[in-house]
Amino acid sequence: MDTPRSIVNHLLTHPMPLAELGAATGVSLPTLRRAVADLQRAGWVRIVGRVEATGGRPANLYGVDPAHHTLVGVHLEHPGMRLVATDLAGEVLDERVPEGVGSLEPDAVHALVLDYLAALRERLPARRLLGMGLASPGFIDPQSGVVITIGRVPNWNHLPLAQRLGDASGLPVTIGNDVDAMAAAEFGANGVPRSYAYVGFSEGVKFSMFLDGKAYVGPFGNAGLVDPRLLAACGARAAAPDLLTVHGLADRYLERAEPAGARRVRAHAGARERFLAVLDLAEDGDRDADELVGWMTEMLGAQIAVFVLLLQPELLVLGGALAGASDRLLAAIDAAARRGLPTLLDNNLVLRRARAVAPNAAAVGATRVFLDRFLAAEAPPLSSRGG
Repeated sequence: MDTPRSIVNHLLTHPMPLAELGAATGVSLPTLRRAVADLQRAGWVRIVGRVEATGGRPANLYGVDPAHHTLVGVHLEHPGMRLVATDLAGEVLDERVPEGVGSLEPDAVHALVLDYLAALRERLPARRLLGMGLASPGFIDPQSGVVITIGRVPNWNHLPLAQRLGDASGLPVTIGNDVDAMAAAEFGANGVPRSYAYVGFSEGVKFSMFLDGKAYVGPFGNAGLVDPRLLAACGARAAAPDLLTVHGLADRYLERAEPAGARRVRAHAGARERFLAVLDLAEDGDRDADELVGWMTEMLGAQIAVFVLLLQPELLVLGGALAGASDRLLAAIDAAARRGLPTLLDNNLVLRRARAVAPNAAAVGATRVFLDRFLAAEAPPLSSRGG
């Protein structure tokens, strides 16, 4: 990573004075001063304050400049999609959820994204569109940006979506798994040098893994995906593997003979909302809901224990639909996981709820993934308005 990119990369974590930047980047002070001045002129960096000093002139504190660049994030939710625009610091500048999209067709995605880019250029003419990050379920080639397959969307096979949108828009485009994007929104662009994971609970369970602070996506772009049938085959409620999905829990509840809370569940159209309704019913003492949620807790706790034994992470964050669960349920999942761990790993593990819980978390996270990859590239130069 060249000096300008290294400077911006470090300032994304927190503002720094030149002395701290010099220690972080390992370059001489004259070189650092020139690079920072170039980045200021190009709209990447600005003075955000002063460092308190006991004597002498206070040093300038530098941070990223949020006023000149825009990043676009796209979450392909299947059904539906969400688009956001953020600044370099990750603050949302604009958001759009197209209506009436339903099941996504590749041509419709292409048209909607290009329309959104045109609207942003008109609305924010003084800002430069830096690039775009896409977040999608399924198997994805992380190098070429090809969507290899999405199991529940048969027509999304071997689709060069990133290249197609890049060619049409003239922007650099990256694509990655949507749960990995949620994890990026949770942890930020620059991870701490330790092992941790984000547990995404949605259409299934996926562990987004960070090894020594670096995201591990695997050769097919979605490493960490759990097939609940394998867990069930090992004896954990073999009749109900789909309880580890948002739609499965609600469907199982509604299949019960005259469940008391059926009307409360059916009042919601979305799978995530129905899932949370069943969790609420369990909290309220509904016997059918409580039994099913108990089975889900047992299965998920067993899977978390297996994962912790394999990777030995210091931190696990429960996200996706479980970010909206009650404290009591999260405590039950925590206890179920720890029952399968030896004392050493139990004492080392921190398990908490996700903090990035907004519906746009995957789209925002996609912009963080894009920026991380953009800064890791060798070109174009940052110290010009054209780079």
